[in-house]
Amino acid sequence: MRVIVTGTGDAFSTERFGSSALIQTPEGFTAIDCPASPLGMYRRASEVSGIAIDPGCIHDLIMTHLHADHAGGLETMAFYRRYKAPDSPKPRLWAAPGVMARMWERLAPSMDGRGLGETPASSLEDFFEPGELALDGDTRVGPLTVRVRWTIHAVPTVGLLISDGESTLGWSSDTEFHVEHADWLAEADLIVHECGESVKHATWEQLSTLPEDLQRRTRLLHVPDDVDLPDGSMKRLHDGEVLEVQSRISESI
Repeated sequence: MRVIVTGTGDAFSTERFGSSALIQTPEGFTAIDCPASPLGMYRRASEVSGIAIDPGCIHDLIMTHLHADHAGGLETMAFYRRYKAPDSPKPRLWAAPGVMARMWERLAPSMDGRGLGETPASSLEDFFEPGELALDGDTRVGPLTVRVRWTIHAVPTVGLLISDGESTLGWSSDTEFHVEHADWLAEADLIVHECGESVKHATWEQLSTLPEDLQRRTRLLHVPDDVDLPDGSMKRLHDGEVLEVQSRISESI
């Protein structure tokens, strides 16, 4: 599985895009979250990674939660696909039920087209094909299989286990440190964990208590701009970095 890390910043970053990624698939790309300024983010990730990223080829978007540094680019993506890439199919938009329930509530004030009137001219379905991520079991998202788990955060948020049938990516999403969540993510071949170093987020000190094997499989993002992390097994990610997720079983053969 090839993962392009499109953003590694937190909500207050002035240097990086919001924490997010693209998974390259035979169909194009599946996005994990969509922070503000996604077109610039994807252009920058293309330049750094050397992988051409066409926003019109993003066929699925998986949203972990609705904070702006994770969902602030959905409006841009919706209008881009409608007006700049009208020949591409509507992207599928995925979220857990508690997140999807308020998706249009968040987007409607700028997207429902009612003007000065009272009657909306558009709905979420006009821009996306919405789908809910199962809270119990797997959800098929394009060519991938996705499993979710609620995290501990200020708004409904899910962590992700994403498999292409050969390897599995673990994505903590925004969360306080929670051993049970880390244990759940341990099934993955590679784990991308947030390290927010603040309230409602995990810290390096907490993550460094995890077993060494788990730390070696963990990469960090959502680190504040002014924080320098200690050296260790858990490496800090950078915008545009490419991760090749390999099955631990095949690596051991």
